[in-house]
Amino acid sequence: MGANNSGKSGSDMLSIFIKRLYNLYGPYLAGSPKRDKFTIIEERSMQTYLKTKPIWIQLLLFIGMAFGLFMILTLVGTVILSKVTGVSILEIRDIAKWNSKDPGMIYFIRGLLLIQFLGLFLIPSLLFAYFSDPKPFHYLGLQRPRKNVYWLLAIVIMFISIPAVEYIGALNQKLNFGTETHKWMKGMEEEATKQIEFMLAKHTPGELITNLIFISLFAGIGEELFFRGVLQRMFIRAFKNPWMGIVLTAAIFSAFHFQFFGFFPRLALGIVLGAIYWYSGSLWPAIIAHFIYDGFIIVLVYFNPSMIKNPDQTLMNPSTLLPLALGSVALTILLLWLMRKYSSTSYTQVYKNDKPSELDKFSF
Repeated sequence: MGANNSGKSGSDMLSIFIKRLYNLYGPYLAGSPKRDKFTIIEERSMQTYLKTKPIWIQLLLFIGMAFGLFMILTLVGTVILSKVTGVSILEIRDIAKWNSKDPGMIYFIRGLLLIQFLGLFLIPSLLFAYFSDPKPFHYLGLQRPRKNVYWLLAIVIMFISIPAVEYIGALNQKLNFGTETHKWMKGMEEEATKQIEFMLAKHTPGELITNLIFISLFAGIGEELFFRGVLQRMFIRAFKNPWMGIVLTAAIFSAFHFQFFGFFPRLALGIVLGAIYWYSGSLWPAIIAHFIYDGFIIVLVYFNPSMIKNPDQTLMNPSTLLPLALGSVALTILLLWLMRKYSSTSYTQVYKNDKPSELDKFSF
């Protein structure tokens, strides 16, 4: 997809791969013994990776790579899953025909979640990082946070933000988008609710653990890599402003779920997760916080199934929700301010190697 849009994207990916090999071994083949391997890599890396390309080129390549790979794996995977489980593809397309008592149906749906995790989130993010930086894991923020306290702060912030998120969600439910639009959005919301209800239908410890893996863990790792690890990094560089990049990424993250009556609470969560990543200097606290938040909701629904069928139900007493939400906002801002105060993350430090030092004839 990205190759078709840019015209040169496919050849550029190949040239980057070839140049990476050349940078590592070319000087030795040419008989240049004076510089060691690491010096050569450092001198040339500015010209050989996608992170030095214009942001719009990076964005096209990444989105094209992600959705192209996802479509291929989905086409192949659904055929395989249908053969293995005995469930037809037509049955899967119609949510009304989903039967939670059919093990094959459950395996099929979980197989699709695995395909989404691998094909849309994990593999494209890792591949893009490989072509973007000589240290792919570092590019994605997969290093330890600069201070161990950030692990604890990330978890505490997510729990403290719950009342605010609940209140925003209650307000979001009351928004009116016009008769036809509201009807369409409500249909999307009901479809998403049915999917969640199907996944959480069985109430056994084994099913709870499985759902924590396939829903919470996959989302925590995959979505954070995709949205915060790659997209947020791009947008912060594009705007040269961390908060603009964080908010835009959070908006895309929320819209991606196609649950419009949960758009604003998910936007708030995305902003918090983006700030945790930026100030901690590591994606791991955001991944852990995301996993714990989703896991907390799944456990609540496990013990209180009526929460799925009643979207207006809140975790707290509606009469006390507003003051709790105000306190939640104040404490969340305070904790993020503390993270910022002791953070050593800066735009210059993160993006110091993102611009080539000399003209690269392979660049756009």
